Amino acid sequence: MAGPVRAPLRALLAAAVTAAAIAGVVLTGTGTEAAHAEGTPPPARVLAPHVEARAGDSLSEPASQSGDRHPTTAFPRAVATTSSPSPSTSSSQAAAILVQLSPSSGTVAAGSSTAATVRTAIINNGSNTSIALTVSDVPAGVTASVSPSPVSGSSSAVLSVSTASTVAPGTYTLTVKGTLTGTSATSSATYTLTVTGTTPACSTAPWVATQVYTGGNTVSWKDHRWSAKWWTLGEEPDTTGQWGVWQDLGTC
Repeated sequence: MAGPVRAPLRALLAAAVTAAAIAGVVLTGTGTEAAHAEGTPPPARVLAPHVEARAGDSLSEPASQSGDRHPTTAFPRAVATTSSPSPSTSSSQAAAILVQLSPSSGTVAAGSSTAATVRTAIINNGSNTSIALTVSDVPAGVTASVSPSPVSGSSSAVLSVSTASTVAPGTYTLTVKGTLTGTSATSSATYTLTVTGTTPACSTAPWVATQVYTGGNTVSWKDHRWSAKWWTLGEEPDTTGQWGVWQDLGTC
């Protein structure tokens, strides 16, 4: 081929080689800089670093953390948050009762008696309502009992205490105990009993229901002396009151 023709051909081949080299550099670029060149669309698949996100986070936040310049290709993985279950508000309560005495103490002369009221209450019982009542720590010469027993639920009973004339004077503590039937629930209350010396016997003749009494006659009844104000028959001395036929003269 003639000289004038070869020179343009050599120039054309050199330009082609240069263009191919430039294209190779672009196609074999390294890292995300080549793949994410400004103004070019994102590749079909981008593998971003693992980033955890919580529900409610925007896509831009995990994308920014991953270093990805295309936030739409960052898929946050929701991290489930767990919370400890709140404790149950319902809990089973052990059965419980309450026993009280009113009054909680008394003073009697040996040979006399006294009484107190026993009150019961159920705090928590389930299906049980019967409370058995007993008395313990009763000294010699003293008798004590609770009636009625058992009682049903929140109720009341009577503690009766009697002393013999031979009981030694002193202070004693009696215990009244309640037990909720069918359970181990119990409750106790104490009664302080003070016993004094025996009451001296009245020297006055005792009252007789079938005897006629006139004004000025005296009798003894329930450790007291009584005087008749006028004629009377069959009227018990301690039942006629202040304006009745019998006047209370005090203890014997």
